[in-house]
Amino acid sequence: MTFLPDKIIFCLSFLTALLVANVSGPQYVYPTFGPALTKRFDWSALENSLVSTATFVGVSFSGPLCAWMVEQWGIQKTLRVSGFLAMSGPLLLAQTYAGRLPNHFILCAMYLMVTGVAAAAAYLCALDSQSYNFKAYRGMSMGITSASLGLCGFVYSQIDDVAFKNGPNNESNTYGFLMFFAFAMAAGMLLGSFVLGPIEEASVPDKYAVQRTVSETSHFLSNDAAGEHVADHHHPNDSEVVAPLLPNKDLNFSGMRFFTHPVGFALFTSLFIILGLGYVFLANIGSILLALSLHPRANLQHVLNMHVSLFSVANCCSRAAFGTLSDVLQRRWGIHRLWLFWMAALGLLLNQVYLVTFVSTTRDLVPCTVMFAVVYGIAFGVAPATTAEFGTELFARNWGWLLYAPAFGSQLFNVLYGALYDGEAHREAAHICRGSGCFRDTFLIGIGCSVACLAVISWAISRQNQLKLHPSYQYSSVH
Repeated sequence: MTFLPDKIIFCLSFLTALLVANVSGPQYVYPTFGPALTKRFDWSALENSLVSTATFVGVSFSGPLCAWMVEQWGIQKTLRVSGFLAMSGPLLLAQTYAGRLPNHFILCAMYLMVTGVAAAAAYLCALDSQSYNFKAYRGMSMGITSASLGLCGFVYSQIDDVAFKNGPNNESNTYGFLMFFAFAMAAGMLLGSFVLGPIEEASVPDKYAVQRTVSETSHFLSNDAAGEHVADHHHPNDSEVVAPLLPNKDLNFSGMRFFTHPVGFALFTSLFIILGLGYVFLANIGSILLALSLHPRANLQHVLNMHVSLFSVANCCSRAAFGTLSDVLQRRWGIHRLWLFWMAALGLLLNQVYLVTFVSTTRDLVPCTVMFAVVYGIAFGVAPATTAEFGTELFARNWGWLLYAPAFGSQLFNVLYGALYDGEAHREAAHICRGSGCFRDTFLIGIGCSVACLAVISWAISRQNQLKLHPSYQYSSVH
């Protein structure tokens, strides 16, 4: 078999994974239609907070279930089931919006949770396919796939802005948009079910297979067995290969061993705080904009779509750039991916300080939106490749369990945001809170959490440096 067809197969698999990822981000699309639901059903801030995070909760808490689906059913069957479930959520929500179904906020949250479960399973299929087929450039392939997911909000907010602005006063046709979104998600996942999956090693020329096998590496921990593995398969172009994270290349970490490992614990903490706070900002961007001064002639939905688009584009670029950068830093200079999480936590801390100190108008909020998106993208863009360092065979399982971190984080911070917002509105004797005081207390607490996150990541980096210098201690600590 010639190499050209194999290159086409890999290219088709790569691009299809990007498409599946791009239709697997309903949590980033919710801010586009969420305020319309709140207005139609007159939800309180706390009720809106619970509904706005329902999709993210479905995405995150379904991690182990999605991993089981991928392991037991395979990628193709999982994508077909996901397509059906993904279509059902927005369809039911559209009928609720049209008044054909009861509009209790718990029912709407359940529809969104089902959509989140389907999206999580589809995205895991895309990541699993990329992890298997592009081992040599895992950070880049997973980072770009994660970027495609992050771009979902931009794509659909722009579609809403252009194609569904036919209501009175240039308002969005929310019902039509929800129907379109349902079928778009289903179509993308169904297409992926015919393409994605592991590409047999036998179809790739030996020299390329050797390069991918040798390059399935990480940096932090070193040992003699790993050194012999690299030496036995040395290639002139393999000068950037570094030692694997685990003490034995055949060892896979999962369960409690994964979470009690310094890197695993730091990963969980980072995703809990960085993604939790980042998603709360995105999910409640509508109420934050309402609280700030808006130009009298400005259209709130248009300003909202602009911020969602900004978040989405910055998130996408961040995932792709830092996913690739994590490979470059690790392969060329031996800088582990944890340092990028440290940088993200520092950026989150500084951004929240700016938010609670200087933001008083919607224009002031623009840099905040971009920075929240960048740190969010770093965490989600680098985390899959870091998780895969604990063993490719158990990647789906570990990633599924790790998604509990942002699920708990988003719920905790979102309930906190809703309660504090309602409390401030009650003090103002108004249904809609006005002023930066509506969200200041939430992000002041977030500043403290960011400091704690920095401390945990710093401890993990220090701990791993010790393990690298003392391999014998490393073995005793993991068994």
